[in-house]
Amino acid sequence: MNLSAQLRELLNTWFASFIENEGLAHIFATAVMVVFWVILAYLVTLFIKLIIFRPRKADRKLGRKDTKEKQTVRRLINSLIRFFFLFWIAIMILNELGLDLVPLLAGAGVVAFAVGFGAQELIKDVIAGMFLILEHTFKIGDYVEISGQAGTVVDVGLRRLKLQNWKGEVITINNGDIKIVNNGSLNPSIAIVEFKMDYPFDLKEFESPDFKAFLKKFKDKNPEVLEMPEKVILMDVNDGLLFRVMIKTQTRKHIGIEREFRKQLYKYVQTKNLPIIVPVVVVDGENA
Repeated sequence: MNLSAQLRELLNTWFASFIENEGLAHIFATAVMVVFWVILAYLVTLFIKLIIFRPRKADRKLGRKDTKEKQTVRRLINSLIRFFFLFWIAIMILNELGLDLVPLLAGAGVVAFAVGFGAQELIKDVIAGMFLILEHTFKIGDYVEISGQAGTVVDVGLRRLKLQNWKGEVITINNGDIKIVNNGSLNPSIAIVEFKMDYPFDLKEFESPDFKAFLKKFKDKNPEVLEMPEKVILMDVNDGLLFRVMIKTQTRKHIGIEREFRKQLYKYVQTKNLPIIVPVVVVDGENA
């Protein structure tokens, strides 16, 4: 005899001790058992909610708050646990009321199978979304490329995520369709600037104290720069000397740094009167 049966038998005996009608005593015992299961359901679900949504001690000390992704996962876990526990409580209450559970469970199994078959895509998206969030594949604010679509992550849900591209367009992608993620926000970026100098040109110019001072000044004026190159790389000698400068920058700051470095470099070579090659664009006067 399990614990619930023992409790029910104890209540039947207790009510029968002062109620002569056996059926009435059984009704009172059943009512108390139903109330017991309802109260137990309330207390357990409340306890589960407190445990799941309780912030960690370290987070409380540092004043850190959960991200939207973590809150989503917490809500999902809480809902799943509550669903299965309340389903079990409902079965126990129906059992107390004397209903035959075999046909009910069989019907519930058929309904669950039908719902699961019809919601395959939804289930796949939700499961994929949980793994994306738990594995920290990306977070809101990261710049990613997924399925040929590139943009900044603006929302991560259990079923879908949203990207915003450089045009301001919002792209929605189902989590189940995500196979390969290119995350450009995990590591520092590299700004690459290439330029040509004309013949003759002294290669030692880029090893001079003036050029090193120019690089240091550029880094000091641009806080997005993490590291300047120690030397300029000679890439090619056809049709002029092709040089490359590689600058380590903060994540996704390389494009702005490339533009600024080209501008400052052009000013530097003009000041030094160095033979830089500037591309010439020829415009047809009749079509201008």
